[in-house]
Amino acid sequence: MTRTTRTLLVIATLVGGTAAGCNRNPNDAHNDAVEAQKEADQTAVEARQEAEKKIAEANKDVQQAADDAREKAAQAQANANEKIREANRQITGTTNDDVKNWAQKKVDDVNNMIDSAKAKAQTAKPKAKASFNTAIEEVQAQRDALQTQVATLHEGTGDQVDKAKDDFSNRVDKIKDQIRNIEKSL
Repeated sequence: MTRTTRTLLVIATLVGGTAAGCNRNPNDAHNDAVEAQKEADQTAVEARQEAEKKIAEANKDVQQAADDAREKAAQAQANANEKIREANRQITGTTNDDVKNWAQKKVDDVNNMIDSAKAKAQTAKPKAKASFNTAIEEVQAQRDALQTQVATLHEGTGDQVDKAKDDFSNRVDKIKDQIRNIEKSL
């Protein structure tokens, strides 16, 4: 064999060996790249979904904590209101007058129901809360009228006082029913 022939055989062997080792065509390489991108996209979607799930859970926990805090604050305010009402009765001396005391206790029951409803409303959805606030304003106006009537309830004699007490009790019962109905909407 001549040197030229040997050189040609070596070149053929090298080219043949290289071609045999790289028998991947550009289409296969493209397909592998596309598959790798699909896997990366799927991993990214799963990671994003997991992150969104954790964020939603955290937001729910934050909302629950805020609702609990508002409810506790409203309940604390209701308790403070009751203590204030009791102190005011003692200052004005209404505890010595039986009719006034009776009427004031009925008004206080209404006040406690209003306070309780307000505490419950703290955790309501915004639309229900807005409706509640509008309805409770009317109830509070009626309660204020009852409070004004307490001062004059004992005036009169026998049957007049009894009739006034019956009328007062009926008004209190109607307001309590309104509060219960308002609470149902929450």
